[in-house]
Amino acid sequence: MKILLAASEFSPLARTGGLGEAVAGIARGLVAAGHEATVAIPRYRHLADLGTRQDGIGPAEAIYRHEVGGAQVLLIDDPVSFDRAGIYGDQHGEGYEDQWERFGRFSASIRLLSAGYDLVHLHDAHTGPAALDNPAATVFTIHNPAYGIFGPLEDTADLLGVSSRYTEPEAALEWWGQASFLKAGIVAADRVTTVSTSFARQLTEDGSISGGLDGVLRALPHPVAGIVNGLLPEEWDPRTDPAVTAPFTPNRPFPRKATRAALLAESGLADGIVFGNVGRMAEQKGLHLLDPAIDTLVAEGLRLVLVGDGDLNPMVDGWAQRHPHGIWHTSYEERLARVVSAGADFYLMPSRFEPCGIGQMYAMRYGAPPVVRLTGGLDDTVIDLDESPATATGFGFRDFRTEELTKTIRRAMRVFRKSKAEYRRLQRNGMLTDFSWGAAVQHYLVTYEQAVTYRRERPAGG
Repeated sequence: MKILLAASEFSPLARTGGLGEAVAGIARGLVAAGHEATVAIPRYRHLADLGTRQDGIGPAEAIYRHEVGGAQVLLIDDPVSFDRAGIYGDQHGEGYEDQWERFGRFSASIRLLSAGYDLVHLHDAHTGPAALDNPAATVFTIHNPAYGIFGPLEDTADLLGVSSRYTEPEAALEWWGQASFLKAGIVAADRVTTVSTSFARQLTEDGSISGGLDGVLRALPHPVAGIVNGLLPEEWDPRTDPAVTAPFTPNRPFPRKATRAALLAESGLADGIVFGNVGRMAEQKGLHLLDPAIDTLVAEGLRLVLVGDGDLNPMVDGWAQRHPHGIWHTSYEERLARVVSAGADFYLMPSRFEPCGIGQMYAMRYGAPPVVRLTGGLDDTVIDLDESPATATGFGFRDFRTEELTKTIRRAMRVFRKSKAEYRRLQRNGMLTDFSWGAAVQHYLVTYEQAVTYRRERPAGG
């Protein structure tokens, strides 16, 4: 099958989080399964030296062809939109105000580029409008509905070059008088997926998570398919990772202590029970639940390493100022993210919602049992010790309350202090869990075939 994947991110060329990793994992898995996979992303400023130039299409001045991991990569060159700092915003983290125009132009190019492919796999709102009038069968994957893109309705339709019928009330592009890129992908695609089975259910039940589109999702002719993300085991291997101070394995975890010592030395924290977290300091990630209890937990021995930035920076920086030997907060760095997974005693993810999550998978792979809120993909990938002692990989709670998070952290700390055998079993179970992309890619291939069949059989204009 000849497949085009379109997204705003693709690791390692352009990545801010799990989206880029997921697109890379799917593309490599498709190639390994014998399919022809091509990935299209914007040619951001930092990619200006890559690729071989060919003629442009639609708003794109040119397309630059590159190759990564056996997959062809098309860098869509539109300097008006993407010759600027960052991916979504400048170095200060502020999103650009013209996102609808930037990714509307990108989506218009993708739609024109789609001819000649058997299947076009669109990822998140940035590519949603490319499903409108697409000549190929389409699958649209919702990675995080919190990042919707909205634009002026008529102007967006004109930019996309699509029929005005999509701007009519309740049509595919229209949402409360605006153009919704997320809704366009959901309604116009031949199949819709998201990145875990639990989150697929939540999207149709909770309008606060789906951006109010839960009714739209329930009305689809086919249910949203949940396919759990994976990771690339060859790139996340504690036996070969240069960020790891001393290599370790599930059967020989003891050298992991060297990376733990390195993490404590770099952070300047006193010894204790080390919890790590890598990602955006945002309310979705749930760290604000810790605020009422953080001083008490530090006094009880908790040590916390936070890697990443966001709206909650003032709160977590305040923690670090009060507890310079108990809490360390720093900006994201790939090497340090790996050191946290390989050196922390536990990995903390108390998310309000989590479509899939990737940090908990990295942490398990590197021997740090996760402490999570059991929601979305976290519920699908982490097994709580109390719920299944023999197969457990971490600790979880369900009610999004400070008391529940605090109780779960203390439960983890108690096991770490008093039951080393139980802790080692959690480590081993997590490290041996298969999070490779093979199974996920097979599910995607089934979905692709369903989309192709549906496109072939559905009425014209349907």
